[in-house]
Amino acid sequence: MIFRTFTGIFGALVLSCQPAIAQDTQAAKPGNSNAEIADNGMPDAIPLSAFSYSSALGGAQLSPDGNRFAYAVLRGGDTYIEVYDSATLQRYFRLNLGNDQDFRFFRWAGNDKLLFSMIGTYRGQYRYSRLFYFDIERQVLNPLVSDRMAFVGDNIIHLDPAGNYLLTSFGTSWDEPPSVWRFDLTTDTPPEPVRVEQRQRRVSSWVADEAGNVRIGVGFHRRGRVQMHYRDGLDGEWERVAQARVDDEESGLDLWDFMGLRSDSDTGYSIGIPAGGERAALMEFDFSTGQPGDIVFASPDEDVASVIFDEQNNPIAVSYQGDEARREWLDPAIRDMRDQLLTRLTGPRVSILDIAADRSRMLVVEHGPAYPGALYVYTPAEDRLQHFAEFRPQIDRRSLAEPQAIRYDARDGTPIHGYLTLPVGREARGLPLIVMPHGGPYGVRDTDNYDDRVQMLANRGYAVVQPNFRGSGGYGTSFMDLGWGQIGRRMQDDLDDAVAHLVAEGIADPQRVCLVGSSYGGFAAVWGVIRNPEIYRCAASWAGVMHFERQLNHDRDYLFGQNARRWRERVDGDQTDFDLDDVSPAVQVERLTRPVLLAHGQRDNTVPFSQYQLMVGRAERADVLLETLALEGSGHNFFSRADEETYHRTLLDFLAEHNPAD
Repeated sequence: MIFRTFTGIFGALVLSCQPAIAQDTQAAKPGNSNAEIADNGMPDAIPLSAFSYSSALGGAQLSPDGNRFAYAVLRGGDTYIEVYDSATLQRYFRLNLGNDQDFRFFRWAGNDKLLFSMIGTYRGQYRYSRLFYFDIERQVLNPLVSDRMAFVGDNIIHLDPAGNYLLTSFGTSWDEPPSVWRFDLTTDTPPEPVRVEQRQRRVSSWVADEAGNVRIGVGFHRRGRVQMHYRDGLDGEWERVAQARVDDEESGLDLWDFMGLRSDSDTGYSIGIPAGGERAALMEFDFSTGQPGDIVFASPDEDVASVIFDEQNNPIAVSYQGDEARREWLDPAIRDMRDQLLTRLTGPRVSILDIAADRSRMLVVEHGPAYPGALYVYTPAEDRLQHFAEFRPQIDRRSLAEPQAIRYDARDGTPIHGYLTLPVGREARGLPLIVMPHGGPYGVRDTDNYDDRVQMLANRGYAVVQPNFRGSGGYGTSFMDLGWGQIGRRMQDDLDDAVAHLVAEGIADPQRVCLVGSSYGGFAAVWGVIRNPEIYRCAASWAGVMHFERQLNHDRDYLFGQNARRWRERVDGDQTDFDLDDVSPAVQVERLTRPVLLAHGQRDNTVPFSQYQLMVGRAERADVLLETLALEGSGHNFFSRADEETYHRTLLDFLAEHNPAD
């Protein structure tokens, strides 16, 4: 039944394989725009279209041999995967995925195949994911489906480096534990899945080594216990090697982020916080004992966020965030090449985005806090560095503002770090201020990396502050734990205290302050004007949480069990005198006296559209006026350039009316 519904997506895919010069994506080198800087030093308004929809180039991927690279891009309302020749920069072909369904991700499967995930909807209500693969040379496009597949169908356990097969896990009904299945990627017809690992009671997650041997199973058992089962090879017996409790912070469950298992070893890797430590590190992990080992990489100032492995599952790079998102290459040869590139490019920052398996070619990004970035193709053997395209070709870098790090003390003495972006060409005195809290909220942080919405607001004359309030990530576990149970309270104080700091410095006009945010930041914006109307003139929310108890109930259905419980514990805290209704805008709507723009995507599965509907309905009953915007075609993020432009235009009009920059 689900398979038949999904054939609508299959039938919508269109190929275009004629080679073409990448004229639609290439651009002049930065600084050659036709934008003007006015006589008073202020830049002209940058078109909204220049800030809409994330640049596709940041998601570009090299084929394993480095001969091609691909990225997913939105053109004319349709999503395409476009493939380019790495030597000539000519477009090799493009695949139209249509605009009626959601594209999730793509990966190379060997050098000649593309694997991608799509989202479908069953009976207009239930969303499900499915995988497809496209053989570039044979022009074969096939779905990787089963007529008994449940809703999650794109959970990849292992992808053969040669692109001949993949392993994926799925159940045959929504309440059944997943088995592991193999799909052949060499057939001309849609392949049938072959089960290679039977489901086990309460095992919900499987891990394979680099050779495709399934050797780890993790799942929930009774009384809040999580167990890990392991075998030392395909012929080994499954054994329970570790157990932890979701409500025990000392059980080591935070280290169960397994990766990098190798077929000739019992040792792999995990990202977690070492015993007695404050920051997440890359550590060895002995799966035969369920115990962490030596630290492979740790930063004294930042949390390790991710790791890159080569095809043998050896770690070659780690990523972590401080003021900027950074990637540290553990392999000295790659690190040397990166350092050489730093001398070749003039941008503030240079990053290696992707690298071929034999290191014959790299995708390189030149970028900065006030520079959206450019993509280059680098061929080390020829020492050839080719400029492919600008991320934001419509934007003149001279029009952009450089964010600066700020620090201030919250009212209880807690030091808070954040970023302040000032409009170009205006004196930093008495400026209209936008407070922009990040989403999450826990474990997430803002950096000084280029941000479209911040730059758009600064270009319109606003100062923008992004406080990394308590609970934010990247500052250690103690700082993150300060946010437990403080949603709408001390976390909100940190935003108010940012305003007080900038007013005391003379930078912000205390009579012209608004809040703008998305997701949790959308909640913080609306709650801020309800809680402290004396500080804020207005608030704008995209996809904000309006009722926390209902959101927690929703999260329980969508989050992996331990994460759902921990999320509730973080939100609720351990106070017995705290009721989430006391900080939920939909419950406290009668107190609202300031203008609010409430916007939401109707296809949002993270913060459901019902949150928006509840707030609108309760505001109407309380005779409280809201300005609203519902976008049928978007979800938690924007699914089209048109929708994002619509929101940006509505936001700027709202701010111009209620907190004018002039």
